[in-house]
Amino acid sequence: MAEFRIDRIRFNWKGPWVTGTAYRKDDVISYGGKVFVALSGHTASADFNTDLDFLVAGESTPKWEQMGDGRQWKGEWQPEAFYKVNDVVKYRGILYNCIDSHTSATSLSLGLETDGEKWSPFAKGVNYLALWTASTVYKKNDLVKYSGILYICITDHTSNTVQQGLEADQSKWAVYNRSDNWQGAWLENTRYKVDDIVRYGGNVYRCIVGHTSNSDIREGIGTDLGLDSTAAKWELVVEGIEFKGDWTGTQWYKTNDIVRYGPNLYKAKRGMSGTDTFNDTADWDIWLPGLGFEEIWNPNEPYQPGDVVQYGGYTYTSLTINIGSNPSAFGLEQDGVGADWEVLVRGYSMKGEWSILNSYAPGSVVRKGGYLYEALVNVLANELIEPGDPDTDTSAQWKLLVTGFAWKGEWKESATVEGDSSFFQYYPGEVVMDESETYICKKQHYSNIFESRPRIDTDTLTGNDYYWTKYAGNNETSATNNVLRYRGDIRTYATKDDGSTLGTARLAIGGAGALLKVDEDTTLKYENLFEINKVWYVSPFGEDIQTAGRNPATPFKTVKYACQYLQGNLAERTPATIFVATGAYKELLPIVIPKDVAVVGDELRSTVIMPADGYELDNMFYMHNGSGLRNMTLQGLSGTLGQPNDNLTRRPTAGAYVSLDPATGVADTYAHITTKSPYVQNVTTFGTGCIGMKVDGDLHNSGNKSIVANDFTQILSDGIGYWANGDGKSELVSVFTYYCHIGYLATAGGKVRALNGNNSYGTYGTVAEGFDIDEVPITGTVNNRSKEAQVYQTYTDNNQVHGVAWTHAGEGYTNANMTITGNGQNAVATFNEFRQGGVRQVFVTEEDSNFIGGSNYTFKANKAQIGTTTSLSLSNADDTTDPADYIGQRLFIYAGKGAGQYGRISGFNTVSKVATVEKEINGEPGWEHVTGQPIHATLNDTSRYYIEPRSVVAEPNYQLQSTNLGTTATWQDIKRGTYNSQDIWVTSHPDGVSVSTDGNGWTHTDRTGKGGLVAIGNAKIALVNTTGATSAGSFSNDGGAVWNDTTLGLAATDTVTDIDGQPLGDIMIGTVQSSSGASTTAIRSTDAGNSWGTTTLPTADEWSCIAYGGSTSGVWVALAGTVAAPSNVGAYSTDDGSSWTAFTLPATSAWEKVIWGRDRFVATTAKTDSSTAETAVSFDGITWYGGTMEPGEWTGIGYSQGTFCAVKSDTGAQSDVVAFSRDGFHWLTKLLPAGFETRAGVAGSSNTSDWYVVTSGQQNIDKITYGTRALCRPIVASGRIGTFILHDPGAGYSSNPIVTVNDNKNTLDVTTVAEVANGVLPQPTMSNFGTGYFRSQAEVTSGDGYAEIVQIADELILENVSKLPGPGDNISITGIDGVTYFVVKIKETTGILGGYNLKLQISPNLGRQEAPVHGESIIIRQQYSQVRLTGHDFLDIGTGNFASTAYPGLYVFGYNPDEDAEPKQFNEVLQYNGGRVFYTSTDQDGNFRVGELFEVEQSTGTISINASFFELDGLEELRLGGVVLGGTGAVIREFSTDPTFAANSNNIVPTQRAIGKYVQARVSSGGSDLKVNRLNAGDISFEGNKIFKPLGGTIVFNAPVSIQGGAGTVGGDMAAQAYFVAGGAEATGGFPGIGDDE
Repeated sequence: MAEFRIDRIRFNWKGPWVTGTAYRKDDVISYGGKVFVALSGHTASADFNTDLDFLVAGESTPKWEQMGDGRQWKGEWQPEAFYKVNDVVKYRGILYNCIDSHTSATSLSLGLETDGEKWSPFAKGVNYLALWTASTVYKKNDLVKYSGILYICITDHTSNTVQQGLEADQSKWAVYNRSDNWQGAWLENTRYKVDDIVRYGGNVYRCIVGHTSNSDIREGIGTDLGLDSTAAKWELVVEGIEFKGDWTGTQWYKTNDIVRYGPNLYKAKRGMSGTDTFNDTADWDIWLPGLGFEEIWNPNEPYQPGDVVQYGGYTYTSLTINIGSNPSAFGLEQDGVGADWEVLVRGYSMKGEWSILNSYAPGSVVRKGGYLYEALVNVLANELIEPGDPDTDTSAQWKLLVTGFAWKGEWKESATVEGDSSFFQYYPGEVVMDESETYICKKQHYSNIFESRPRIDTDTLTGNDYYWTKYAGNNETSATNNVLRYRGDIRTYATKDDGSTLGTARLAIGGAGALLKVDEDTTLKYENLFEINKVWYVSPFGEDIQTAGRNPATPFKTVKYACQYLQGNLAERTPATIFVATGAYKELLPIVIPKDVAVVGDELRSTVIMPADGYELDNMFYMHNGSGLRNMTLQGLSGTLGQPNDNLTRRPTAGAYVSLDPATGVADTYAHITTKSPYVQNVTTFGTGCIGMKVDGDLHNSGNKSIVANDFTQILSDGIGYWANGDGKSELVSVFTYYCHIGYLATAGGKVRALNGNNSYGTYGTVAEGFDIDEVPITGTVNNRSKEAQVYQTYTDNNQVHGVAWTHAGEGYTNANMTITGNGQNAVATFNEFRQGGVRQVFVTEEDSNFIGGSNYTFKANKAQIGTTTSLSLSNADDTTDPADYIGQRLFIYAGKGAGQYGRISGFNTVSKVATVEKEINGEPGWEHVTGQPIHATLNDTSRYYIEPRSVVAEPNYQLQSTNLGTTATWQDIKRGTYNSQDIWVTSHPDGVSVSTDGNGWTHTDRTGKGGLVAIGNAKIALVNTTGATSAGSFSNDGGAVWNDTTLGLAATDTVTDIDGQPLGDIMIGTVQSSSGASTTAIRSTDAGNSWGTTTLPTADEWSCIAYGGSTSGVWVALAGTVAAPSNVGAYSTDDGSSWTAFTLPATSAWEKVIWGRDRFVATTAKTDSSTAETAVSFDGITWYGGTMEPGEWTGIGYSQGTFCAVKSDTGAQSDVVAFSRDGFHWLTKLLPAGFETRAGVAGSSNTSDWYVVTSGQQNIDKITYGTRALCRPIVASGRIGTFILHDPGAGYSSNPIVTVNDNKNTLDVTTVAEVANGVLPQPTMSNFGTGYFRSQAEVTSGDGYAEIVQIADELILENVSKLPGPGDNISITGIDGVTYFVVKIKETTGILGGYNLKLQISPNLGRQEAPVHGESIIIRQQYSQVRLTGHDFLDIGTGNFASTAYPGLYVFGYNPDEDAEPKQFNEVLQYNGGRVFYTSTDQDGNFRVGELFEVEQSTGTISINASFFELDGLEELRLGGVVLGGTGAVIREFSTDPTFAANSNNIVPTQRAIGKYVQARVSSGGSDLKVNRLNAGDISFEGNKIFKPLGGTIVFNAPVSIQGGAGTVGGDMAAQAYFVAGGAEATGGFPGIGDDE
């Protein structure tokens, strides 16, 4: 069957035409909107038309034939697009068909028009562009919306600005569709367009001319409505109204706005601004009238038509807009003039008794006498127009309404008594009694006994009664001898001798309080009793008049009046006592008690003083000098508590019951307390949110400012019992407070001294806050730099001093001196370098105050048995059973042989007790030494050790960088020296030299054949060519700026191997090798390389290197030995190379370089094989000690800031490393950049941790930055780390390093800070180790640096203190907020007034977190707020006010108070911002306290003592459970269970168990058989079979000695001496000649 292939079908659809595609015959594609079929196979050209329109070369047919026609939609026309025939695009609302393939124009602005001939319109429409916009290109057929109208563009153009709008181009647009465009309320400064619709007021307008509205909203739309000559821009569409509420003078109103004005509604006639006043004629029409009742007429109130008011007894209606128009006098229509008011209702208004002081309106009804009168018109106040008096009421302004009677009692006569005039005026209708008869008044008059007395009143003209008419009784029938006139009158009779009656007489009643008595002549009379001069009385039944108060019968009514009366004449009325009778008094406050006046109540609970209504927030009593207040209860003040202050205490809003008088100001001496303090006794107060007694010293600027009180009880819920402020002072005895927010309060320097007082319940007991702000305080600054660097201990081997340990290594030093004392002699320590970027101290932080120093850190101390260079046999007493307890810990030998050696424990045998160690620097087996001393080959039982945590200080940053030397050369040497007091570096090659003063920039100078090796001395530089054939050199005396030539005078076959110079001298020496290698010649210059001679070394050898150094006097050392001829020969010279002495090195090797640094010479070797390289160290240049480092050809060594740096050449192993060592014995290696060739040398720096490495054949110099790693140890006590000591402060730290403490047993980690500084002291150079030092101490005695020691604990050192403070003074330290410190005592004083330097003991202790920085300012205040309480009692303080305390429920079993109402002992005393409370107190639980110093908890028997305030070292004895420890003066601070006695303290007492373990370890070394390593008895020791004195000397036996044993028991020296003296005279005192040691 034939194969069927779908692709063989004639037509094959290939989709759109694609250039570069291989097409076959009959392939069908689309191109543009047309379909084509391939006529032949071909690969498509870049342009379809090429294949369509042209014949193939050599052919007669095109490649494509159109198969079908069509169009292709391309969307919006785009610039720079290729369009094909029949492509259809949209352009500005019209569809175009492409009729000629092309690429469109380059921009939208050019548009389709540019190629218009290549397009044919296909369909027309519009191009809708939404809203019209300004500055926009529009073309024909564009459709936009502008306002409510759609416009179609008829002319191409660019639109105008926004301000001009479309209207400016109106001719270029045609209306497409029209409609209104609602714009809401009319706005100012707004562009409006035709057909815009707006609302303005109640009207709706349509815009008929496009425009921008005006800018003044007050003018509104009005100016655009075509007023005057302006063309109208709007037309009214709908007329309406808009209600605007009540009319106001500040509102803008528009036409047709509706407002309420008075009771009426008005409609605006026009638009008007807010400055217009209401004008109901021009601006407004009444829209809806109404009435509005306004109550009583007010002359200051504006009224509108329709307002209704009451005036007098009448009611009126307003007819106009008016103000101040009296409805009666001016408001009614008069003389045809329009009225403002009309009467609505006539009536009466009762006004009571007539008074000339009152005004009366028409209709007012008053009573005068017994008659009632009506006011007919306005009667103004103070107008003498009396009702019923025709003499004054001449125009009948009053109308008599009703006649009647008014009883006035006995007729009284006008009189004047003691200057007071009493006038009695009678009015018609009043009824009086005169001598038992009653009369009614007919006419207004003043009483007069001669003219108007009722009994004799007769009108002399008419004979009729003139003023009075008899109302009851008959003169004619009355007894002719009636003499009684007034109530209380007594009728008396005179008698004759025979007893008969002579006649009657009237005895008038006496004054108030007067008693009737019979005189000596039997005459009856009234007389006042109980009157005492300057004693005054007050009673609830008294009267506040000037004639009262002199006796209990005629008392004053109020205490205030009594005090004011006395104040009116102090000279005659005081000193005085005011007795206040039993009763309750409501007084107007305040009451000022004058000076020397005592106010005394009847009894505490029966006499009660209260504020009158409305005075509950005022002060009650103001006390003056010598005033007193006794025997009463004060109550009724009531307020609330204000907001809490920074101390969370609050102040009440009500005043004080007792306080000082502010008078007219602080300078008003009238109120000052000058001689006697006011005194309050036996007084109780009750109140809420008020103060019992306040003594505010700020009220007076002089005087005592004081009040004293006794038995003054304050029961004040949420109040303050007693308050002293601003230097106010008081003494209080038995002053009790209850429920107070604060019982006793002192603020701003107030002072209180209280005895046998009490604070019960309430929120706070006694509070002291702040200080007197007017005090000039003592000033000073914190001095943290008063001490030199601090030595913790020295290290000795029981003979020599090898170094020290620092607690603080100081800072800022460039010179320092140290003194060493002890039982030895001649030890000398000096300092020849000062570390930059060193650790000055490592201290324990207080991040967790409960576990400062961590917990359960390992610490053991004991005596060793024996040891090696890699191990130590611990004491037999060691009971550790698990090696893991020790591995990783630090083993430190602190005394005896090997003192100062340390290592990391790498293994431990629990049976043999042998601990192996490795070096912490590099992990190699062995020990290191804290001061860099040689390691002892053996150790013994004098070696005392610690097993302790291993503290590791992070190493400084290790950095590498390169600097250009200026040329590529065979560099041979580099040295550092000093020029112009700064470092200078010089590196050289045979033909030149480069010099730098900063290590970064180098200056190269050509020195052909005259360079190579370098020596620097005394600010001068010498260069020496190594080749003797050249025998040449150079020198410069100006730091390398100018060079001169010199010659060496060597043989042609000689080679110079090394040179060096004195730092401060002109001697320079170089080692030389001959052609055969061995030589005794050395070159020497005495003028810093200007000229050279030779000197002779002690032996012929291949001398390789030389160096100058020494701790005291200068020493030259030269070493011999090469790879070809190793040697152990060296030579030293102490006379600047004139003579030499040979010495032996610790190894035979190729000694390549030697250098002096720190306090020693260090030499390195060049090993070309894989064997370990040797090092040698000497402290004096004579005695040398060996060390090792990794294999390699170590060609250079330098020193900088505590560290030696050695570099290799590339011929040895691992040439890409550099080695560092702090002592020359133990080395740490680090990588250098690979690819460098032979390293010729390295030079360090004097004050930075930088080294400069030169490499032969390179142009760059390598700069290595790597400081000295600090070394510290922790001091452990009771499982906690208390401090760290520094053995080496390190150098080169740019920031505080991290200290890691490694321990196997601790349960909590210590937190630390290591502080970095410059000028830190390192280990001193021991220029003499001394001898005989079993114990020693060291101290930095002077220097230009200091130890900045953060002051913690209870001492504070200050400088520049303005004057001496006293014990108890307050100290405020800047930067420590919320803590006030107190001066306990001055411990040291130097300086003078204005500049004292002090060491103070303070309390509380300073913690590290708040320890002040150096130079921080301090203020010492003596005028601080203080309260002194003696024998005080606190009862359930913290339970709150009366309600929250809930007494007595507080004491009922099962009562469960709120948490806030529970007693709070910490609220008993509150001290803030320097305020102080000194107290002895008890509380509800019987706890006795002496401030914060001493406390006895009676429930438990616990006694607590604040050691900061008790000098325990002053105790003669201390009884503990019956054991007396006294007479020693020792200070006992701690009881310890530590069996090692590691703290070695005079302040710690060990327990019985600790003593037992210590004795067991010391005597038996832990063995049960009491076998000892050594027994010390005084200064004699027993060890093995030896008896000797460790410190030397003779042992004398003062008794016969019997030596027993077998043959050979006695031998050696002892036997020989015995034979020698056998024949001589017998010596006294035993056997002579016993050896010192054995």
